[in-house]
Amino acid sequence: MSNLKKILSEYEGEFNPNGWAQLEKRLPKPTFMQRFGKFIVGGAAGALVIAGVLVAVLWNNDDEKTLPDEPIAQAEISDAVQNDNGDENVISVTDPTAIPNTEISATKQATTTIEVAETKNTEIAEMNIVTSESVSQTEPSASNEKQDVASKSQDNQPKQAPKTISEPSFSVSCDKRCTPAIAKFSAVGVEADCEVVWDFGNGKQGNGNNATCEYRKKGTFTPSASLYRGGKLQKKTTLNAITIGETPVVDFSWRSTDNTYTFYTGRTVDLAYKWEIDGKSFTDKSVEHEFVRSGDYPIKLVLTDGECSAEATKSVKVVISHVYFVPNAFTPDSDGVNSTFGPIGEDLNFKTYSFGITNSRGDAVFTSTDPAVQWNGKINNVGPDVESGVYYWIIKTVDRYGNSQTRKGTVNVMR
Repeated sequence: MSNLKKILSEYEGEFNPNGWAQLEKRLPKPTFMQRFGKFIVGGAAGALVIAGVLVAVLWNNDDEKTLPDEPIAQAEISDAVQNDNGDENVISVTDPTAIPNTEISATKQATTTIEVAETKNTEIAEMNIVTSESVSQTEPSASNEKQDVASKSQDNQPKQAPKTISEPSFSVSCDKRCTPAIAKFSAVGVEADCEVVWDFGNGKQGNGNNATCEYRKKGTFTPSASLYRGGKLQKKTTLNAITIGETPVVDFSWRSTDNTYTFYTGRTVDLAYKWEIDGKSFTDKSVEHEFVRSGDYPIKLVLTDGECSAEATKSVKVVISHVYFVPNAFTPDSDGVNSTFGPIGEDLNFKTYSFGITNSRGDAVFTSTDPAVQWNGKINNVGPDVESGVYYWIIKTVDRYGNSQTRKGTVNVMR
């Protein structure tokens, strides 16, 4: 109002002091459509200003846009009401005859200025309110920045995997499944307040996360593991069955006839036999073997019962005997019946051979290096007959394998 009065006071026409009161009474009130149009224009202007502010904030956060103060807006408004010729815009009045021309002209100018100023001021106020809200929504607060930094710091920390509690597991291992067999039992993942009790399946028990059991008899055994907490059974697990075989007891003997040895065992169970004799293998229950050299021989026997086996080794002292028969008497004058004396046998093929006979005084009465030549009761088989009585003999032999033998005895000469 003060601006309007100032404008009217500077007007060149004759000033009527009562004209202002009359103008106020006669000016028409703004209609609803006029007010609604002002609201639409103000909203469009506000939307344009908000869009400009958002673009400035997004692309250049460091630059701040300063809104114009009210005097600047009023100056712009005053300039806006001027036309291209410099003349002031004139608004027509509904009843121009009711007001003098001078008053009408001044009133038009005042009304125009007031309406434009009020419209601009309203738009600027709405723009300030909207801009303030937009800036407060766009720029993050210090507390939000701190929360974002803390959130990023937590995201950068290494994440730990959740701790998992595994179920306890039980197992049994047995390297040798023959009596006596040692089985090892193991429990994994058992909590500290729990206790494991083992049933070995042979009437014996054990406890602890690790246990052992010795099986001394053959059979199939089914062990189990029981988990207790505070004396109460929590879980029972049956393990795989264990089959234990019997380890055979190995023992054997032998007998000999001349140079032939017979080896045998007293086991009656149907087992697998394996003999190792003089560098040769045999699989019979009993074995006969003829040795050709004297010496100490290791004899090995392995018995197998399913998956279980056992062995034994014994040493045998072998003495090769040169087999022949020597009589203890003969009759030189019997006309061919038992009339000579010497070794009698089937295999007298020796590498070396010596045969000697002496009387009771030690005098030699017969010697020979040929097994086929025997004593006929004469001195060296060509001299006079010897007297009846007892004579001493000795035979030394060496076979083709290098085995040597010496035998001694007496013979009674009967005439």
